Amino acid sequence: MNLSVGNIISLDWHSSAEGETMLQHFYNPQTTGRKTFGILERPSIASNVEEVSYKLFVTGKSGIGKTATVARLAGSRCRIPHTETHGIQKSNIFWPVKIWDKIILFKLQIWDAGENSIKKYAHIFPACRDKADAIIYIFSFTDPNSLAELPQQMARTASQGENPACIAIGTRYSVQERGETLSTEIKDFEQKWQVPVLRIDNRWAGDRGEVHEVAPILNIICERLWVRDQEYLLKQGLSK
Repeated sequence: MNLSVGNIISLDWHSSAEGETMLQHFYNPQTTGRKTFGILERPSIASNVEEVSYKLFVTGKSGIGKTATVARLAGSRCRIPHTETHGIQKSNIFWPVKIWDKIILFKLQIWDAGENSIKKYAHIFPACRDKADAIIYIFSFTDPNSLAELPQQMARTASQGENPACIAIGTRYSVQERGETLSTEIKDFEQKWQVPVLRIDNRWAGDRGEVHEVAPILNIICERLWVRDQEYLLKQGLSK
């Protein structure tokens, strides 16, 4: 899979007048942030906007920032002090994208589970991994070993017969503190494993500007899912 981004999804569409108008349906009028959507809820947008749904499994070592990353992408505040996730936590993130000349509403169903729960209960990991459309591997820029451990995480989540999109996200990213050695390791990782590495600062701004900070990450996640589906359909067509 090609690592280039922005060839299909318009990465700056959310900043356009059309994109800003669409995003108004995602904000909570009672606060300065985005709405949190329950299992049966969706943004109040036109019914003719096509919706696609995907299951994403977020994985990484304990304390690396998985839950904080999911909260940041959803536009909500993570609990402080943070405690490890018990069992499985599911979150719905709705995100509109412009693919060529069409608006598509992505419903990202994110599954997050604490490492201790995974070790204690045998059914949790298979439930999270089963039929996942994408696996997001989390590491921390403040823990270089967590990047080196990603191939082990990838081997652990590999499942024969399934082909999920794979994305890595580095948490606790700071432009001022980034090291050149780690940057080289990231480039080597991307080239070897063909997995894009994204960067996120999980500190929550608490205003509507936060959506523009996470928009590039959500756009790339959606694009990878879209490309995965198109490649699958192409292979199915060729095999007939």
